[in-house]
Amino acid sequence: MNHIKQALAILGITSILGGIPAVVHAQLPEVSTKLVSFQEYYNQGLQKLKIGNFSSAIQDFNQVVRLNPQYYEGYCLRGLARAQSGDSKTAIADFTLALHLNPNHTEAYNGRGTAYAETGNLPAALADFNQTIKLDPQFEDGYYNLGLANLKLGKHKLAVANFNHALKINANRADTYGNRGLAYYALGDSKHAVKDLQVAARLFQQQGNTEGYQQVQTLIQQMQR
Repeated sequence: MNHIKQALAILGITSILGGIPAVVHAQLPEVSTKLVSFQEYYNQGLQKLKIGNFSSAIQDFNQVVRLNPQYYEGYCLRGLARAQSGDSKTAIADFTLALHLNPNHTEAYNGRGTAYAETGNLPAALADFNQTIKLDPQFEDGYYNLGLANLKLGKHKLAVANFNHALKINANRADTYGNRGLAYYALGDSKHAVKDLQVAARLFQQQGNTEGYQQVQTLIQQMQR
């Protein structure tokens, strides 16, 4: 189980950064002078979020939702920035605001589930991750995050099933193989555990993730002793 705790710190629950839209799609302010400011704040916040300048991104998204309080994506992105900066409780409030405005926002459920998991509220996290795959049965992160939550709860068979679903959607995700390997190991299936970790190591190496590769190699060595 120590192996699981070590790897989960590295291969942890995903953020929603990959789902951020590149442009503003809807609900823009009607006044042209505000439109420019709205787009500028939105684009600035998006770029700052991508480079990890979370505190400044939060300030930009504050202006986005000030200019258009009905723009749910602004709350979702501010929630992501707050979650990434370590403020999970406030992030949950932002994701909830986004879901109040758009109850079918898959990424907001995923973000809130991630924030719940960070606060230790795994039942609430599971509920949100289950909602993501209810809304979108092909939502890879939903299955992956369900797997991680079940792994943390010690529900290893369920975790394997969740990771299996995620890999059907994306067979090249290294951390999914890595965490499925940990679930197999917890179930006493060292053969499949090492096999999955070897696949994860190869994919990390191919993708240029040196840290992930080295950490998975360490886990393989520990399991083979």
